[in-house]
Amino acid sequence: MARYTLLGTNSKELITQFLLLFLLFTWFQMSFISMNGLLDILSKSYTERVGVYAAYYLSYAIVSIGYSISSAKRVKTYNPNFWISFAIMSSLILFLFTITKHRLYSFLYVLFAGITLGLGSPYCLSYFADHTEIENRGRIGGVIFLLTSLILPILSFVYESFSLDIFSIFSVAWMVGGFLLLLLLKPAKVDAVQRNISFTYILANKQFYLYFVAWFIFSFVDNFEVSILRPFVQEVFGEAFKVFMLNLSTIIMAFSIIIVGFLIDLYGRKRALIYGFTALGIAYACIGIDPYNIIFWYFYFLINGVALGFFAVIFVFTIWGDISPKGMREKYYAVGSFPFFFMVFVRELLAPYVVAIPVSTAFSFASFFLFLAVIPLMYAPETLPEKEIRRRELRKYVEKAKRFREKYEKAEY
Repeated sequence: MARYTLLGTNSKELITQFLLLFLLFTWFQMSFISMNGLLDILSKSYTERVGVYAAYYLSYAIVSIGYSISSAKRVKTYNPNFWISFAIMSSLILFLFTITKHRLYSFLYVLFAGITLGLGSPYCLSYFADHTEIENRGRIGGVIFLLTSLILPILSFVYESFSLDIFSIFSVAWMVGGFLLLLLLKPAKVDAVQRNISFTYILANKQFYLYFVAWFIFSFVDNFEVSILRPFVQEVFGEAFKVFMLNLSTIIMAFSIIIVGFLIDLYGRKRALIYGFTALGIAYACIGIDPYNIIFWYFYFLINGVALGFFAVIFVFTIWGDISPKGMREKYYAVGSFPFFFMVFVRELLAPYVVAIPVSTAFSFASFFLFLAVIPLMYAPETLPEKEIRRRELRKYVEKAKRFREKYEKAEY
């Protein structure tokens, strides 16, 4: 008999889901760190930087879409270690670059790293959705993302403590370890309940496009503002304040990740998103009114940390799995996770131009578009079934009534 945990799934499946997503997001972090290391060695020019990010994210986008198309045309016999093989090859190519300093190896690394992400993200995220039920998908995603987030600073520490060649070997060892663990776990995809879902069908789905528009707006605004926000805070309030507030925001995000996972499984996804967008819009409006008021910045970083936790759990893990049919989720996640991975490239592309925008105008611009993102959410259908929300509310009411009765009976005696 399968053993079930508090999170509503058996232990082996929970470990497998965690390992796949853990490897995916740690790979994303390691490849991002490695690309910055490459640029430090090669050049820090705008053209070189944009070229590197373009190769990485365009290869990711093309392969992600291509894999999701091919996955719909075959039986689910995909080897889960296939994408990890590309990660290992990428890290070995990076090691060759550190020895030879040949630009060809740097290009191949960036290309293979993007291919790895393109193969891994639709598979790992759809596997997670296929092996979770809609009523516990938020909390499982929240717990997994929280545990993964705690490891990401360690990867940055390893890179800063050693050279790029050591970090490349560390990356190889990291992914080989994941490769071997997955061989033991033997994850397998579920059978599809329907086939031949086109991208046109997905984009025409009311639930999908309304949530996607809000997600796209947030991803664009968040990455757009980073190029303005961080330099401004450092210049006005100092490096120490900037680092402190970024660390504080990260800690707040970690707590909100675990909280929101449970909240959205109880009360639904839509309500949490509307509150998150509204609060973040107010925070941007405050710093837009008076960007030199330090109180407003405390308020902004507090709200930003909470909102990032909300959006990460809902948009990265939950929504696309709720909307998509079981066994056919790769296309939904390929499109749905696109803003999360791709907007970093847009940020790098626009970086020289956004600094010319006045600070108050930029923050007011962000506030306006975040409030605008609430509009599609107001029309978006809730993805958590209404009967599930009512069932949990009824159960909560019954438990409260039971406690009240027990308290009343004790008082009589």
